[in-house]
Amino acid sequence: GHLSRMDAMQSQAMAIEIKRRREIQITRIDTALQRLANDSFGLCVRCAEAIDQARSEFDPTSLLCIDCASDSEL
Repeated sequence: GHLSRMDAMQSQAMAIEIKRRREIQITRIDTALQRLANDSFGLCVRCAEAIDQARSEFDPTSLLCIDCASDSEL
């Protein structure tokens, strides 16, 4: 009864979060493809400097160079 309902609610919340994260990732991929098409892929959106190749290889959806990303985390 009560536990089954709580399990169902938790499963539903997890499914919603997974969907939200998937949608964010799809948006990031679409943005990277747009940047590739307009020749701005690999450039930081904040400072316009090149994003390190290793960073781009690790996460091709990165929008910020490591310096700007570090500043954003503060």
